[in-house]
Amino acid sequence: MRKEHNAFAVASVIVLTILGTVLPVSGNEVNHRPCLCGPQLVPLQGSARNVYLARVRYSDPDNDPPAKVEVVIDGIAYPMRPVTRKTIGGIYQARITLPPGEHSYYFYTEDIRGLSERYPRYGVKPGPYVGQGDQVYNRVPLLTNGGYQEDYVTGTKVYTFTVRYQDKDGDKPKAVRVNIDGIWYDMKLLQGEPNDGIYYYQTQLKPGYHVYYFAGVDECGSCMLHPGYGVIHGPIVPETDNVSPALMGDKLEPAAGNQGTVFSYYIEYRDPDNDPPARAEVFINGKPHRMRLVGGKSHVGLYRYQTRLYPGYYHNYYFYFTDGKGGFCRYPESGYLHGPVVTNEPWIEF
Repeated sequence: MRKEHNAFAVASVIVLTILGTVLPVSGNEVNHRPCLCGPQLVPLQGSARNVYLARVRYSDPDNDPPAKVEVVIDGIAYPMRPVTRKTIGGIYQARITLPPGEHSYYFYTEDIRGLSERYPRYGVKPGPYVGQGDQVYNRVPLLTNGGYQEDYVTGTKVYTFTVRYQDKDGDKPKAVRVNIDGIWYDMKLLQGEPNDGIYYYQTQLKPGYHVYYFAGVDECGSCMLHPGYGVIHGPIVPETDNVSPALMGDKLEPAAGNQGTVFSYYIEYRDPDNDPPARAEVFINGKPHRMRLVGGKSHVGLYRYQTRLYPGYYHNYYFYFTDGKGGFCRYPESGYLHGPVVTNEPWIEF
């Protein structure tokens, strides 16, 4: 009988132990964190005369009312009051005035049992941005990733300068420029949006050592330099052998006429080094005449000279160009081209 009694006592202790771990004890209820829902601080951008409104909805899984609901701006806590008499699940707000400058904030609350919550959980949210007087705050644009690329494929010494422009206010720039060796050049949008995109400028550079930096100006006139101080060094352009230009596609219009006819001499100039001509001339009857660009670019374009001529059947001409770096070309390479035929009689085309 003693053994059975001991077994029953042990079984009873085990059952009580299991029940004690499974069944909740009312004196040790778990307290849950409160919640901050839909936090807002508006407007995020304004002036010192604006009133800024902070709003958030407080809720608690345990239906505990809050001990405090605050918005903390630049480390200063501003108490928030319920909009209605509903403290749990209700909206809390605070009206605040702020000094000019860039601010940061977060929301904070505690329930009556001491558990707290924060939004965001870590760090702060940027804003509001407050301007002087009645002026809306303007954030200075950002310039980043400035640099250049060289065209190694064609070997034409063409360099592409690029920089990223960003405006957090969403304003497009008045200008994005690059300063190369002390001279400003306007840049164009390459990709992205005007207020957040890559701008570029292409140019040829002479042999030697170069420096550059960038500037961006927003619609409010705020200017940002990149880099903030000094310049970016490069590129270093090496000396290269000069290649002589070439002439092609000559044309004389019309081929015949009288003393009143205006004759047009055409020739196409091309320079592999992209050098414009230092001399662009047509020699008519041994006398040089300056030609002018009428199409294309100076280093690869069409040149023309117009004139009237005295009567004769033996006019001749040739073209002569130089690139100013020792290169030259003549067309034809030797001899002359003949024409036009100029008569005394009125010229009638058939």
